[in-house]
Amino acid sequence: MAKRKLGSSIKLVVIAMLTVGATNVISSTWPALAMSVSKADPRYQTTMTTTNQAGQHDQRHLVMGKHIDHVSNSTGFVQVFPNRRRQTFTGVGGALTDSAASVIQKSRPQTRRQILTAYFGAQGARYTNLRLTIGSTDFSTFGYTYAKQATPATFSLKPDDVHVSPVLQQILKQAPNVQIMAAPWAPPKWMKVSHRRDGQNFLVNNALKRAAMSAYADYLVKYVDAQQRRGVAIKTLSLQNELQASSPWEAMTWTPDAAATFITHYLGPKLKARHPQTKIMVWDYVKSDATQPIMMGFNQWTQEFYAHRGVHQYVDSVGVHWYAASLNAQMSLGNLSGQPAWDDNFNNLDLFHRQQPQQQIIATEAAQEKGVWLNQWTPAARYGYDIINDFEHHVQGYLDWNLVLNGQGGPTHAAVNPCGAAINVLHAGTPKEQLVINPAYYVLKRVSRDVQPGTVSVASTTNRQLDHTAILQHDGSTRLLVENRSSQVQTVQAVIGHRAYKVRLTPHSFNSLQLPKQTAKNLKTPPITHTPTSLKRLSRFDNHWVTPIYRFLGLQD
Repeated sequence: MAKRKLGSSIKLVVIAMLTVGATNVISSTWPALAMSVSKADPRYQTTMTTTNQAGQHDQRHLVMGKHIDHVSNSTGFVQVFPNRRRQTFTGVGGALTDSAASVIQKSRPQTRRQILTAYFGAQGARYTNLRLTIGSTDFSTFGYTYAKQATPATFSLKPDDVHVSPVLQQILKQAPNVQIMAAPWAPPKWMKVSHRRDGQNFLVNNALKRAAMSAYADYLVKYVDAQQRRGVAIKTLSLQNELQASSPWEAMTWTPDAAATFITHYLGPKLKARHPQTKIMVWDYVKSDATQPIMMGFNQWTQEFYAHRGVHQYVDSVGVHWYAASLNAQMSLGNLSGQPAWDDNFNNLDLFHRQQPQQQIIATEAAQEKGVWLNQWTPAARYGYDIINDFEHHVQGYLDWNLVLNGQGGPTHAAVNPCGAAINVLHAGTPKEQLVINPAYYVLKRVSRDVQPGTVSVASTTNRQLDHTAILQHDGSTRLLVENRSSQVQTVQAVIGHRAYKVRLTPHSFNSLQLPKQTAKNLKTPPITHTPTSLKRLSRFDNHWVTPIYRFLGLQD
């Protein structure tokens, strides 16, 4: 421990960076605080894990804490309230698309093992959720359905046997308890009004034929049947991926009325009869309002859908995607110049939760568009931003899009739609094969390890411009996730009860601080002194503190 005397007072903090083969100790002093503090206490020792733009990934730091009597706004702080519990988490994961599976299959055995261990292994991300696609999508190597003709006997999962099923079985061997959801992009073309599986544009009627509702319900239930026979349990069945988007690849649109009719009269009863444990998810699209002419946004669609009697007995969740799909976002200068816009419609999630408090909100898709983004920090920063703000607005689970892509951000079919991924394999299956672990992976890994099923969101607040959220662990400890998206070092105190830990947040960094379990005595919240007018008290829905980006919570009633 390093000490430095300043007059008659002793101010200290120790941060030890734990690296492979060496330990570097960095010492500094506490800033002058208007509070009563004691010396650093070895009993308050904890660790913080950092990933940043400078290329430091999974770097662990030793942090020393102190006892405090008051929290002062004369210095930066993030304060955690572990007794203020909110939503329970279902976990984190990603999507095994045909494209992702094809890259994994093509890779060398050693690379294949590295990828699966990185996501599902005990030393990796420990993913607990997986998304499958029902039929082909934009991220498939070819177009396919499971029934080319309108006869039940033609249904077969054989197209999945090319890439998806072999990799899925490998995943289940490593993570047998992974929770699986499945989503369709488009039914067989003979079921659609347009007789085409692609969406073309919003002027085309991309809906399901009314006369095909019963057949399509059978088709989806047969998918769950067939997967079950293979030892794959589908926990959640999405009605439709992006059900208000007429994309140039596989797509189908649903009005709230049509969706309610289909679920209450066809899919719901048939699914419940054969698979009562499988629940239905709706929406599975962006958080924003109307995104295309004549299309409906999140709030309007969900309000009209849930107004129908009977849907609640079959539907237990909505899915949301991270894309900024509003017209303003799409026409922004950054988006037009190749920098994807970041969505900020988190308050729509609060409105939905207030109206449907028993329905889960699951983030089901996130992918950095407009390129491959190899080894770049921007996607990692966006994941941190989106995940933290989702968790601050009732989201209970988070799924990335493609687990793996190639060096071109694909493969795709029918439409060129290159995207980033947390892991890429360049030149798979050739002597030049190269595994690329992008910075985004380390953010997702950290979140997944901290947000295992059954962990609980708890309230937190700050007087700095930091994205933050806190997660209560099974053992009673708390993980504080903090992202510093600025280009400056930010030094703040992480406060829990009467303990404060001084942490140094490097520029453009995502950090996870482990806060030890507190006794009832220590959890008594110290008062905040000299609360500035900039600390605003915002609305609270169902005892949930609403934390829009760039705003701070007022904690005094």
